[in-house]
Amino acid sequence: MDYKKVFETMVSQTADYLSKNGLKTMVLGLSGGIDSTVTAAICHEVVTRYPEQQFKFIGVSLPCSSNSAEENDSASLAMKAFCTEYWVENLQAQYLLVKATCEQRYPSTPVSQGNIKARLRMIYLYNLASVTGGLVMDTDNLTEHYLGFWTIHGDVADFNPIGGLWKHEVYELCKYLFTEIHTDENSPRHLALRAAYDITPTDGNAVAAGGDMAQIAPGHTYEEVDDILNTYLQHGDNEQEMKHLAEAYGEDTVERVLTRHHKSEFKRKRMPLVIERSLYDTE
Repeated sequence: MDYKKVFETMVSQTADYLSKNGLKTMVLGLSGGIDSTVTAAICHEVVTRYPEQQFKFIGVSLPCSSNSAEENDSASLAMKAFCTEYWVENLQAQYLLVKATCEQRYPSTPVSQGNIKARLRMIYLYNLASVTGGLVMDTDNLTEHYLGFWTIHGDVADFNPIGGLWKHEVYELCKYLFTEIHTDENSPRHLALRAAYDITPTDGNAVAAGGDMAQIAPGHTYEEVDDILNTYLQHGDNEQEMKHLAEAYGEDTVERVLTRHHKSEFKRKRMPLVIERSLYDTE
């Protein structure tokens, strides 16, 4: 894939959407992970390239107790490197209050607790977007979309520049940014992108130890899981294709990935606006 074209398309399409809808502010919750950091780099470029539009990029880190020190440090690097305005707002006290309220009738689960955290963050971000005349940037990628690793009314936001990329492609785009655009190894932007690229992925809410991948494909890479999903989406239950995947990655792994895909189908009935992959993918 031509990642220069990918990045240029994401920047121009984001700016175009803001301009056409009379929006001035991009609001982003920064987790420290690769998705939000790459999205931050896109937002920063929009502000830089279109000064006449007077766009503003506000980044906020919204940690709860489940965020690791590594994630918080990476989020701090990204905010300082890319944002027009930024700060940290710890939501632990609010989370504990809402969790206790919800548990008055039924006990919570790790998943429901993670959903509370995600939805609290979105309440904060949408309020911020409302009072600053902007929109909330979405950071979910295509792998998360097809596996359902996101929270309805929690992760899903208004506009998603990276939504057409598989997770391994987000990594490749990040690599392109710090090796071809922000090449000074001591610059804040290079350091922020590199930190996000190197960070150990988590699910962000401590729902499961080891994050999303550990739940369905332990020991496998994002590229391998993306291959399973992409093959299934193109060929369905084709016997020959399924046999090939089982031989390559193990029958149990393929089954776990596709089971997760099918069980999360109800979530995909709703989607934010995403840049169409056809605009930059010519292969």
